[in-house]
Amino acid sequence: MSKILNRILIFLTGATTFTVINYSFDFVLYPFALYQLGLVYGFSVMVVLSFLFCWGYFLIYDYLKRDFLGIEFSKEKMNSIITSNESVGLKLFLIKIIRKSHLFLFVFLSIYFNPFVAVAFKRKGNFEYNGLSAHDWRMFILSVIISNGFWASTVFLGLSFFEFLYKIIMQWWKIIA
Repeated sequence: MSKILNRILIFLTGATTFTVINYSFDFVLYPFALYQLGLVYGFSVMVVLSFLFCWGYFLIYDYLKRDFLGIEFSKEKMNSIITSNESVGLKLFLIKIIRKSHLFLFVFLSIYFNPFVAVAFKRKGNFEYNGLSAHDWRMFILSVIISNGFWASTVFLGLSFFEFLYKIIMQWWKIIA
């Protein structure tokens, strides 16, 4: 099997598995925990679970030594764009944004994906799978706080809205019934 086809199959398998697990965690388990346990206890439980899930991803990622999400490939391409001598036009614009937006990229990856993706993308080296340094651990903990703070507030607001809507519909139903 060709190297490119193998890379594509690994990515498709990894990305599908990762997406199913993350969507189940974010859209099923997280709302359930916040609804059943309340904001404070639900958030506390989900922060611990998020930390453990993402740490588990690191253990699996480094053990398998396979880029099953395309993170290392993306880092490699980004580094080649930054170090390219052909920096003109759009490439130059991208280089300036990438160099000045490390914090923005980190927060975006923490919120849009999860702490594993944010830290795996930001840690040093490509295709090294060498665990987490002390700096990576600090970024990981910060990313867990950022992503869970954002997600808990989003889920809680959504649950509160649906609860409010349910109460209005039930009151309206009592009036017309």
